[in-house]
Amino acid sequence: GAPPTPAAYLRWAGIVAAITVASALLAWAVDAWAWRARLPEPGEWRSLGKLLLWFTWPAWPLGLWTLWRWRRQIASPQVHRHLALPLWFVATALGAMVSTDPSDRALLLGLPALATLAAFALPTLRRSVSALIDWFTLLFFSSAAIGVWVVWIAMMTGVPRQPAANVARLAPGFVPTFSAVALVVALAATAGWLLLVKWRVGRHRAAIWKSLVLPAGGAALVWVLLMTLWLPALDYGRSYAAQVQRLAAIAGHPSCAEFLGLSRGQVAALQFHGDMRMVPARDADASAAPRCDWLVTDRAGRSDAPGAVDPRRWQAVAEVERPVDRFDTLRLYRRIAP
Repeated sequence: GAPPTPAAYLRWAGIVAAITVASALLAWAVDAWAWRARLPEPGEWRSLGKLLLWFTWPAWPLGLWTLWRWRRQIASPQVHRHLALPLWFVATALGAMVSTDPSDRALLLGLPALATLAAFALPTLRRSVSALIDWFTLLFFSSAAIGVWVVWIAMMTGVPRQPAANVARLAPGFVPTFSAVALVVALAATAGWLLLVKWRVGRHRAAIWKSLVLPAGGAALVWVLLMTLWLPALDYGRSYAAQVQRLAAIAGHPSCAEFLGLSRGQVAALQFHGDMRMVPARDADASAAPRCDWLVTDRAGRSDAPGAVDPRRWQAVAEVERPVDRFDTLRLYRRIAP
């Protein structure tokens, strides 16, 4: 079709500018700049560089190669959306990585765009390099899938013994559960990978997307296996459910509890998994605030710390460790004085 006119460029530039201004005004209205945006400290740039180097490997070298091989299209007046859109989202993610915390979660949002940008490098590589990438992808993702299956079988049956022992050591108290739906989905994904490999090693007419099949299919395979076979173990390791449920059982499943020095995630976990209404300890002295017979703190809630627990009002009952992180400990106190 005909190339876009200057008026069309101006119209789209105006739309983008209006959306940017509206987003900035919305962030200012909800005070998002105050608690999200920040500037890195001088000593943080090195850690950000390492994060960018290893977190995006091997997509970033391929992305740079794409920018080099398609440099004429990028510099041309005509907009090439297959390059402009991924490049725009990658640049946005990089800006969010530098200006927000945690940086790894901000960078994670740009990985799909970076993978899209890197995909356009594969068809431009030499045949020998492309074949090397195919063999590496085949071996890497096949080995990863076999590892996921072996560990899942070990969790279910106890055989092989060593993977089962590793799971028990890394996630003490975890009880594996069998899901027929998850097993069927995992088997279907594995069968699809085998068919894809068979098709790729066969003789077919050249296609621009042929070199993208194995990397995309292998990434999808491993992701599906992790989200089906390993999902209960990953959820057990990442969530506060086991720790909070044990703490609530020790306290007799109270209806409310005060908290001191806890993160937002810990407070949310106590409310959701423990079914408790959480009251900030500093607000509990107000006449309108309800009083609770239990107090939950972290390791910093020592009696000798500034603003910590008053031993004349609270009696330590238990310390409940997180199963997968012994340094993440909640302390439970019972009220002994009004």
